[in-house]
Amino acid sequence: MTHQLTIYDAYVRAFTGRVIARGCRDDADGVRRQAVALDQTAFYPTSGGQPYDTGVLGGVRVVDVQKDADGTIWHLLDSDLPDDLAEAVNDTSFVVSGEIDWDRRFDHMQQHTGQHMLSAVFEDLLEGRTIGFHLGRDSSTIDLDLTSLTWDDVHHVEDRVNEVIWQNLPVDAVTLPREDALALPLRKPPEVEGDVRVVQIRGVDVCACGGTHVERVGDIGSVKVTAVASYKGRVRVSFLCGRRALAHTQRTQRLLQIAGLALSVGSSEVPAAITRLQEDVKSGRRDLRKAREELATYEAEALWHQAAQIDGMRVVLKHWPDHPFAEARTLAARLCERSATVVLLAVTETKGVRVVCARSDDLPDINANELLREVLGALGGRGGGPPAMAQGGAPACPADEVVAALAGALATLR
Repeated sequence: MTHQLTIYDAYVRAFTGRVIARGCRDDADGVRRQAVALDQTAFYPTSGGQPYDTGVLGGVRVVDVQKDADGTIWHLLDSDLPDDLAEAVNDTSFVVSGEIDWDRRFDHMQQHTGQHMLSAVFEDLLEGRTIGFHLGRDSSTIDLDLTSLTWDDVHHVEDRVNEVIWQNLPVDAVTLPREDALALPLRKPPEVEGDVRVVQIRGVDVCACGGTHVERVGDIGSVKVTAVASYKGRVRVSFLCGRRALAHTQRTQRLLQIAGLALSVGSSEVPAAITRLQEDVKSGRRDLRKAREELATYEAEALWHQAAQIDGMRVVLKHWPDHPFAEARTLAARLCERSATVVLLAVTETKGVRVVCARSDDLPDINANELLREVLGALGGRGGGPPAMAQGGAPACPADEVVAALAGALATLR
């Protein structure tokens, strides 16, 4: 069993210990690594939704920390064990030095203590009990036993939490016999047997927890909720504390400044400017759609008059080296509104050739799908569709080959 120093002092950064075991273990990413266990450590192991500490042990980087059911804490290393560590198991005279990555530890302390406050206030104000917590690398989440949550309620909770932070209340962490801990108004029952570590923010929260926390809530800096989403029928709240919240505010401010410069307005006017821009885009799209429809009418008229005439039919044959296929389909449909008309259209796009074959309803003896198969068969492609209109594609090829394939289908019609 390892004596966990963080239970008594979350601010400890450096320590010494003796090696009690060594071996190999899989890290959080499934990578097999060499590992050592010590009689005592300041490294926090993954537990209770809080990730592990990183740092240095005996001059070697610690990349994961895990805790066994018997209380043994393992330090997973990013390289082979030094000879002295490998040979020091149960050597009471050998002492190894360790130092944690303080920036990572303090960040976790800020996020975890902020989570306690958010969970307590959500429960106090909205009866939203926390049923899940995850401290992530970029953002943290709590899952609430609520079916919905408005942003007005979120801001009300945020205000209350940050008001407590400004009061800089102390955070007390004590280890009590289980019966004494159960006599307290715990926010949730303890998940461990035996002695229970209780973290208390006076007048705000009392919770059984083995994680690392700040000594006073002022060290959190601030708490900011960034997202609310439905998750498995309940509500998931994403939040940031301390340095993360500050970085988020700075990024948001910068983005607003960039958007304001692009729109030639002040940051506070960005939403209204975006609304105006959206209306302009909608109007522009309507105008463009109308213009395209008019252009399609004129283009269909021109293509029809230029078309070859075979046995009283008009056969429109055209290849565009650079033309949207959607417009080709529209033209085919528009042309086939006329009587006695057959259409063979092809466009060359970045990924290859696309073809549409169609005929007017008064030509039931002509099968557009068969014409399409003939064109695509010559080009090494495939496609299909009903007898009145079919479409497909083929690999990229020279324009003259596409025209020749269309002409082959035209010859069939002749």
